[in-house]
Order: sequence, then structure tokens, then C-alpha cells
Amino acid sequence: MIRARTLLALGAALLISSSAAVAAQPAHALDGHWANLITYYHWGQEDNFSAVTANDDYNARRLGYEWIRSKEAWVLVEPTDTNRQTPLILFYNSARGDYMSTATADGIASALSAGYVRKGVQGYIWKDRQPGTVPLHQYWNSDREDNFAAASPEGTASAESAHYQWVRVEGYVLPGTAL
Repeated sequence: MIRARTLLALGAALLISSSAAVAAQPAHALDGHWANLITYYHWGQEDNFSAVTANDDYNARRLGYEWIRSKEAWVLVEPTDTNRQTPLILFYNSARGDYMSTATADGIASALSAGYVRKGVQGYIWKDRQPGTVPLHQYWNSDREDNFAAASPEGTASAESAHYQWVRVEGYVLPGTAL
């Protein structure tokens, strides 16, 4: 009888601690369906980095990038409609020290032709505008040789005030304030 109570108490403690671990997901993830696009900046390299995955977040911090803004946008962790959604792919150019997130054929071709290496899929975004979505803009600063993905009013204002040139819409995302 005592052993059964002990096992029951241990089981309850394990359940409580595992529930707390699930509730304390990384800041970039929300209930397993959405990922937070977080903006980081490296002052020495003058490079913007859009972190989406836990690995992106870890690498940004490890490499000396400074957190600038959470909730730039929300992207899907997995696609829900492969006909209307496309992967957001992270590229890196070691000669420039530049990370680039892109989802369009033009963006991928541009990255590859400029010597960028594919690092992986960050999440999924819509190809076309959907109700409640906003454009994910790609900006470029030729002086810094830096790409910058922005969806929030603060992100686009930051890009424009730092003399980045608008390049294209990569796709559509949920606004950072949506969830």
C-alpha cells in the first residue's frame, strides 16, 4: 500500500514537472504550430539575422548577435497547405558575414548566385496574401552587404531609416501581434 502511494506521488510529480517543461517552451515557439520570427543584429558585422528555430536562436546568441525585436512575425512550424505555403529558407554568406531568409525562387537564385549556402528551413509562409496576413519584405543594404527581412511596422521603419532598399515580398506571415 505504501509503495502504491509512493509510486502515485512520484507519477503525479513527474506529470507536474513535465507539464511545466511543456509550458516553458522557447520564446520563439507557440503551441507547436507557430514560430516567432525574432530579429537579431550583429553590430560588428552590421548583419541582421531573422531567427525562427531554436537552433537559429541559439546560433544568434552564440555568435554575438544582439536581440532587437521579438514577434516580428509568426510563421508556421509545418505547412498546413503545401499548395499555398512555401518554406522560408535561411542562407549564409561567409565572405559577407550575412544571413538571409528567403522564400521566393528569385530570392533563392539571388542567394545562390551571390555565394550563399543554404542552412535550412526556418518555417513556412504563405505564397499569396491570406486573410489576416502581412507581407514579409526583403530589404538590402549594399554598403553593409546585408539582407533584412521585416514584416512589422517597426521592422520596415528600421530598414528604411538605415537606408536599406526594398527588394521584394518573400511571402505572407501573421503579424507579430496576432498571437
